[in-house]
Amino acid sequence: MSAEPHKLLDEGWSKVRGSMQGLHGEGKSFGIMRTAKIKTLGNMGASLQHSFRERETPNADPARTSDNTILVGGDNSKDVLAAWKDRAPEKIRKNAVHGLEYFIGGSPAKMKAMTREEQDTYFRDALGWIENRHGKENVLSAMIHRDETTPHMTVMTIPLDDRGKLNCRSFVGNKKALSDLQTDFAEKVSEKHGLRRGIKGSTARHERVQRVYGAYMSGEDAVALPERVRGSLLRGGKESDADWHARATEAATDALRGFQMKMREEKLDMDAKLNTAQSMIQSLQSLQQSYKTQLDAARETLSRLVSSLELADKGAEANAALEAYADLEGKILNGDLGVLKDAAGSPARIDKIVDIYDRVIPEGTAMTEEQARFDRALDLTLDAMADGRVVKRKDPVRIAIEARALPCVQKALVHLAQDRVNPPFTSRDERLAFQAEIEGALSEEQLVVLKQGDETVLEDILGDRLSQPQQLSLALAYFDHADVDIDAGVRRGVIERLSDAEDGPKYQELGLRH
Repeated sequence: MSAEPHKLLDEGWSKVRGSMQGLHGEGKSFGIMRTAKIKTLGNMGASLQHSFRERETPNADPARTSDNTILVGGDNSKDVLAAWKDRAPEKIRKNAVHGLEYFIGGSPAKMKAMTREEQDTYFRDALGWIENRHGKENVLSAMIHRDETTPHMTVMTIPLDDRGKLNCRSFVGNKKALSDLQTDFAEKVSEKHGLRRGIKGSTARHERVQRVYGAYMSGEDAVALPERVRGSLLRGGKESDADWHARATEAATDALRGFQMKMREEKLDMDAKLNTAQSMIQSLQSLQQSYKTQLDAARETLSRLVSSLELADKGAEANAALEAYADLEGKILNGDLGVLKDAAGSPARIDKIVDIYDRVIPEGTAMTEEQARFDRALDLTLDAMADGRVVKRKDPVRIAIEARALPCVQKALVHLAQDRVNPPFTSRDERLAFQAEIEGALSEEQLVVLKQGDETVLEDILGDRLSQPQQLSLALAYFDHADVDIDAGVRRGVIERLSDAEDGPKYQELGLRH
């Protein structure tokens, strides 16, 4: 299959998987759109330095900074400030607002339930909405942040009006304008992605807002009316009919608004899921057509090939080749490691196996344990070939072992042979790499057995058989470095067996320190 059909199929399946997650999404889902006035260039520079991680950002994970995506503008704060200066008018009022920054996000659970493609679509739609308000040329910077707890987008604009003057008030105005802004964003952007608007009415008192949300979250049908203040004979203070009626009406109105909000959310949920289902159906139909087109083309090519071979009196040889091809497909589907053994040392044959493997077990397919083992072995074989090593096979079962180069595992064994007190790895990156090597080399079933205290699954991890002390030392290192829960009794048992294997009690109370 050519690269283009592969790309189309990958994109199609990505949409289908994203749609499935969308159909199963649950929970309270609110869109978030906030604005912040940037009153000076100094404030703008500080905000941009935060966005570009040019200053320490405690709530951001430095290891995930590369996941952030710049949609508009330069890749540093100085470039964005330069863009502001290029757009700014010559005369600027002393109290003028220099920038208007937007924050676009959503409820954490909803944002995390979205696929990356769905998140990107939401953020790009929000960016389009901002560009329509300000003019594309006045959007200086837009960046998606994925290095914090919840994905979100920040957008920096220069608030120029139709006359080219700095005029932030024309965009955000008063409280009513801000409320209308929230409504417009919800109707044109967030609700299309299953994210609701919050309670309308910026004039509502805080306690009333709490009451509306309380009715919305509780889901109870009954309306709790307030008790009437009866007062006393001596002090008076009895509530009048009009006052009680006003309070009761307010409570009933708030409860009704909560119920309406809940019903509206349920309707929007159903609408969003219906749209998602329709999108999924369209994607599946496109995939079906794509598969049909490729299948028809393959049949035509095969028919012409067979006809050509028959004309050349090669029909019998062609049938034999087809049978051999079908046999190879069957072996790959069954996870037969002998296929890779027979092809070892021949890049051309390995490439052909990769082509067949990708076709019969496409990405995203649920694999059997045998197929998963074959997949790991194929990856290791390709890695060995890429390193310029010719992999010779002695035993099909060892095919996934001989190609392995596990530097962290080897480093751990060398260190533990010399030093039982200090840990082999001091940095977090090394510990994660070591954990990844162990878990990548073992099947899921073997990992379960290892976590239950059976070190023998590590015997052939490097190809050459490890001694029992080496197996036990490696298991203990994995227990102490991996981010997994290990029963204290299991760990104690490994330490005791290591002590017995070393013929001495000196390791009874020792383990690896973090």
